[in-house]
Amino acid sequence: MPTEKELCEEYQISRITARKTLDELARMGLITRVQGKGTLVTDHKPGRNPIQVKGHKRTMEELGYHGGGTILSHKLISPNPNLLKLFELPPEADNLFWHFRRLRFIEDEPAVIMNSFVRKEIGDKLLTYELENASFFSLFEKITKRYVADSKALISATVASPEVAKILKTDVGAPLIWYRSVSFLTGRIPIEVNYSLFLANKFYFETTFYRTIEENFEQTFFDQIINSD
Repeated sequence: MPTEKELCEEYQISRITARKTLDELARMGLITRVQGKGTLVTDHKPGRNPIQVKGHKRTMEELGYHGGGTILSHKLISPNPNLLKLFELPPEADNLFWHFRRLRFIEDEPAVIMNSFVRKEIGDKLLTYELENASFFSLFEKITKRYVADSKALISATVASPEVAKILKTDVGAPLIWYRSVSFLTGRIPIEVNYSLFLANKFYFETTFYRTIEENFEQTFFDQIINSD
């Protein structure tokens, strides 16, 4: 790939912008920076593609399930330090947020409670659409004309409170998967903070970890094997 300087000259951008863009591409696994060689486009082999970011509706459809839903409530809320931080806003910001609480189904059975937080201007536009069975990701892309590029998630375990158990039609104390995510549009723009409770007997999450080996280290390793014969 071109150097930072070459990118700045070609696209008339600052060095800081070029570096931040390359850092983001590296974080997504699309490029690799090798000392002494520059920036290389990553060769993704079959079976090692980056995990795609998908909403609940699309995921269920691809698995062959009907994944509808309903809106439990929606309300406008004042900013709080946690939301401001997750949306990468300054602590003194006075942004309002829409809180959408949704119940998602698998084959018409309650499976997930989703709490979606979006900035007021996005929530105002969401409310102009039919939201009962909608994919928020699809609506975000329609509203902003940008793709939902990636999502940063934190996963833990919890149990169902009486109120949650009633909504999910499960036992009080039933195991749940607690899931918090921050989804970003292209350009690394936070679009949604989501807190979800998944029934543990209906879902599991899978992840893959990759170890990056520098090319010069890999070549030295094979040279040693060849020379030892």
